[in-house]
Amino acid sequence: MNHRKSSISLGFPSLILLIIAVVIVSSGGIGYVVMKNKQLTTRSKIAKIQRQMDEHKVSVTLYQSDIEETLGYYRLRRHLADMKSPLVEIKYVEVCQNPSPNSSSKDSFVAR
Repeated sequence: MNHRKSSISLGFPSLILLIIAVVIVSSGGIGYVVMKNKQLTTRSKIAKIQRQMDEHKVSVTLYQSDIEETLGYYRLRRHLADMKSPLVEIKYVEVCQNPSPNSSSKDSFVAR
C-alpha cells in the first residue's frame, strides 16, 4: 500500500498562510483585551470623578445653607450682640441739609 496518498501534508505556502492567520487572530484577541482593559479603567476613572462631583455638590449645598443661616437677620443681630460688636442697629436716619455758602464750617457735620 501507498502511505503517501493517505497522509495529509501541508505545503510551505499553506504553512505560511496558517502562520499569518494565527498572527492576525491572536493580534485581534490581544487588541480586544487591551481595549476592554482601557474601557474598564476609563469607566472606573469616570465613576471616581462622578463621586467626587457629588461630594462637592453636597459640600457646596451645606456651605450655602451655613452662609444663608449666618446671614439671617435675627441670627446676625444676636451674633453681633454676643460679640459685643460696635456695630449697632440703625434706629433712625438723620437728614442733613447741604450747607449754604454763607454758613460756617462749625455748623456742618462734614467739612469738604
